[in-house]
Amino acid sequence: MKHIELYQKLNEAYPPALSAEWDHDGIMVMKDGEQPVCRVLVALDLTADCAKKALLGGFDLILTHHPLLFRPLDALYPKDPLSARALMLYEKGISVFSFHTRLDCAEGGVNDTLATLLGLSEVTSFEVEGLPMGRIGRLPEAKKGSELAEQIKEKLGCPQLTLSLPQKRIERLALLGGSGGGEWKDALLAGADGYLTGEASHHHLLDAGENALCLFAAGHDYTERPVCHTLKAAVEALLPEVRVEIYDQIAISRL
Repeated sequence: MKHIELYQKLNEAYPPALSAEWDHDGIMVMKDGEQPVCRVLVALDLTADCAKKALLGGFDLILTHHPLLFRPLDALYPKDPLSARALMLYEKGISVFSFHTRLDCAEGGVNDTLATLLGLSEVTSFEVEGLPMGRIGRLPEAKKGSELAEQIKEKLGCPQLTLSLPQKRIERLALLGGSGGGEWKDALLAGADGYLTGEASHHHLLDAGENALCLFAAGHDYTERPVCHTLKAAVEALLPEVRVEIYDQIAISRL
C-alpha cells in the first residue's frame, strides 16, 4: 500500500469532519505519496528524539496524535528546532500523518480506548464544542474517588494525579483525554459523578467539586498515550505484513 492510500484508509476511520474547527491535523509531511509503506512508527508527540528514532530505525512513516505542525511556521529556518525537524523528515522521505481531535471523537479513538481500559460499560458519547468527543459509562462497581484514583494511576501508569472530592461515591465516569478541565460542565450535564481528563486548573477542580463532580486530572500525555496502541492495531489490520512500532517515551518529566 502506498503512503497516500494508507492516509485515505485512515481518513475513513478517523474522518476530517470530526476535527475541531481550530485544529490542524492530517498530512504534516509527505515528499512522495506514491512510495510504499514499509515501516511505521506511532507516537503521541513527534519530538526530536522520536524523529531520530525514525531516521536511525529506517521508518518511512510516522503516525502521531498531536500534530507536528499545529501552528503555522514563520519561516523554514534550519536553526529553529521545529523547522529543522520538518525539513529533515521531508528530505529523508519520512511521511508524517497526525490525527488529533478527530481521534478524540472517532469510534475506537482516544476516549473509547480509555473507556475500555477502565472497564466501563454502557458507554455513550457526549458533545464538547459541538462534537461527539467525550465518553461516559458505568464503572464495574461504584468506588470512592480515592479508590478510583488508584485504579486510574495503575491503568495509565501515571505516578500521580489530582482530584476533587476523594470521598465522593462514583458510579458513572466521564472521559476526555488531554486538556479537558474546562469541559467539566459538559461531563456534569451528561450525568457523570466523576470525570477523568488530562489537565485541569486549580479553579476547575474547585468548581467541579462545588458542583458534586469528582474531577481527576491524570496528565495530558498519560490520558492520551493508550491510543498509540489503537493506531498501531489499525495499521496492522490494514497492513499485516508491515512492521509497526510505538515510540512510548513521555516528553515531559514529573519529579
